[in-house]
Order: sequence, then C-alpha cells, then structure tokens
Amino acid sequence: MKKKFINSSLKYIESQKNLTDLDRKKLKYGLEGFYNLMTKFIVLIILATIFNLIPELILLTIIYGFLRLYGFGLHAKKTWQCWVSTLPIYIGGCFLIKYVTIPPLICNIIWIFGFISFILFAPSDTKARPLIHKEKRIRAKIFSIIIVIVLYNINLYLNNSIFLNTSLYALFIQSLVMNPLVYKIFNAPYNNYKTFDQTTV
Repeated sequence: MKKKFINSSLKYIESQKNLTDLDRKKLKYGLEGFYNLMTKFIVLIILATIFNLIPELILLTIIYGFLRLYGFGLHAKKTWQCWVSTLPIYIGGCFLIKYVTIPPLICNIIWIFGFISFILFAPSDTKARPLIHKEKRIRAKIFSIIIVIVLYNINLYLNNSIFLNTSLYALFIQSLVMNPLVYKIFNAPYNNYKTFDQTTV
C-alpha cells in the first residue's frame, strides 16, 4: 500500500514537471514520511475514538508537538519501531492523562527535571538531521526553554488537571527522548553535528 502510494504520487508529479535524481530522492523521502504520519494519525484517531480519548489525544499532540518543535530528540530507526513506540506513548499516555492524579510533589519534580533537561540537552539532533549550525542550535535551545516556561505559566493560570497532566506527561517524554543516556540505550549517535567539519558548512 505504501509503495503504491509513493509510486503513484511520484508518477503524477513527474507528469507535471521534470525531476532530477536528487529531486526524486527528496520527494520519495518526503512522501514516505507523509504516508507514515497519516497512517499513524488515522490509527491513533480510531483507537482514541474507541476508548473515548479524543480530547486528550488532541491536547497531547499539540503540547508534545510544541515541545519537540525546537527540542528535537530521538527518532525510531525503522517504521515498526515507530509504531511500537507511538501507540503506547500516545494511547497509554492519554489513559494516564485522563485517569491518574499526580501528587503535587511529583508535579514539581517533573517540572524541575524537564526544565533542567531542556537547559542541558535541547536541542538533541539525529544522524538524519544533524544540527550543524551553532547559531541555530543556540536559537533552538532558547526557544525550547521559553516554550517550557510558557507552558508552566499557562498551567498556573488555568489550574486544570487535564492540561496539567498532559503538560507533565509531554514534558517528561520529551525530556527522555533528548537525553544522551536514552540515545545510548537505543544505540543511536548523539550530538551528530560534531561529526561534521564545521569549516565546510
């Protein structure tokens, strides 16, 4: 199914414009990513509907997306690994968000852990997307820390348990996927920008 979607999409695009080999490779990579994203999203929506978790799923997707926007972090190497990690993280996370009450002490510990993690480790790049420009890394770190601070202040203002649970869960997961120890556990290279000759970029 995925192969058919990518090949038919490429054929249509090629009928509209001439593509170089590099253009074809970039398009194929982009189409594959789009297909994987859409299929995962559809499955998550179906499961969330079955378990009555749609509001939690939408909120988690938004908050986690903002935290990951500049924090980046570990990616699964294979599609099946992405599926295995995505389903429990999102659907399992939504159950926790909806039904678990987090004690104030644990809330404070997670906020502190998350804030320190962003200061120390954001942004965490990958082999596929090394952050080779120092200015961009600094900017991403500043923006990611600002997002955490804004999220904390929104929670102070709203005083809503579902929003708080979602924020804490998303912050905790994002802190983990940026952590060099987690990179090591999954045998993934860390600080990939260091493998590049900075004089050539």
